[in-house]
Amino acid sequence: MPSFGENLRREREKRNITLEQISQSTKIGTRMLQALEEDKFNQLPGGIFNKGFVRAYARHLGLDEDQTVTEYLEASGDAPPVQPELPTEEMVPQVRASPDTPQRPLPWGMFAAILLLAALALSIWSHRQKKQDGAATQSPPRAPATQQFVENTQPAPTLNSLSAPDRDQPSDAPAAPVKAQLESALPTTAGEFVVVVQAREPTWTAITSDGRTVYAGVLAAGDQRAIRGHRKVVVKAGNAGGIDLLFNGTKVDLPGKPGEVRTITLGSQGITPNDPESPLAQ
Repeated sequence: MPSFGENLRREREKRNITLEQISQSTKIGTRMLQALEEDKFNQLPGGIFNKGFVRAYARHLGLDEDQTVTEYLEASGDAPPVQPELPTEEMVPQVRASPDTPQRPLPWGMFAAILLLAALALSIWSHRQKKQDGAATQSPPRAPATQQFVENTQPAPTLNSLSAPDRDQPSDAPAAPVKAQLESALPTTAGEFVVVVQAREPTWTAITSDGRTVYAGVLAAGDQRAIRGHRKVVVKAGNAGGIDLLFNGTKVDLPGKPGEVRTITLGSQGITPNDPESPLAQ
């Protein structure tokens, strides 16, 4: 009986097709095709590559691809083992209770104890909830705090709301109420510093802290942002003359004019030269 490879070679020769033609069409090397025809399966790469070669060979000759792959698996010994058939019905012995076996009574006492404990717990919880609701209704309402947006690079105490600077104060120092409220916005951990950006005019502003973007948008007149940093805080303003910067509660001089786009970098010691690698330095 001819082997798998001999059958392939006979089918190919019937159609007057050469190995070079199959190789050019399937992009499979002639050495691999010749190994198939000579049943030298150990010279093939193995696995799914072998089945892919057989399928491409059969497709080029017009043979049934699935049937050819099945014949290859049987010839190469890669066919999955046949699972034995299980009986359709299996007799399962039935265990019947002996009439002499006493039946256990249901633990009604345990069920009653569990229900009693659940009712007691629910009553205690309801009593405490009423007390908490009564205390909440008797406490005086708090005055609404001034809205303040604070960007923070890591968990830290929330900064107190900062009031907008007083327009009657000199431009070279922060307003007195602002400076008093900045005491709670001062650094709380070693190596930390706080930068406050105050807008005197509408200004497009982008701020990063330690490499992370914490704000990008337009600050309206009177808006402000407080940012904590450890390594550096970079502020890019589209209207450098329309903002004020406070470093740890002290106002710093800005190198910019109204309508001028400037990037200011602040470190632990204040304003530093701009970092050319900063995403806001461009």
